[in-house]
Amino acid sequence: MLKHHKFRPYIRRLHGNEAAHDLVTQIQLSFYLKLIKDKEIKKAYVLTQRGFPNHILAVSNNKQSLISKALTGSTKQSLKDWQKDTQQRLSNTNTPANTLIDLSQKL
Repeated sequence: MLKHHKFRPYIRRLHGNEAAHDLVTQIQLSFYLKLIKDKEIKKAYVLTQRGFPNHILAVSNNKQSLISKALTGSTKQSLKDWQKDTQQRLSNTNTPANTLIDLSQKL
């Protein structure tokens, strides 16, 4: 992995082998996995970080709701700017983000 990409949050499709470290996200993750298994929805998306591939920050059935979850505290900032700011903050600590709320409140 390139050093300048580490810790940058990104959105991708749900694979099924992810895990979340907080209770709310874990419940949402299991809910969407059940919906996909029961074929009620075809796909779901997750917000994760480069360098921590199975550490999920948020999950939803569309990309727009994930973007709105990521930008809850900063409506004037674009997703790309938020990603760069988050990457810069987390590269100093060398640990994954715990929740989106923590990240958005520090902006």
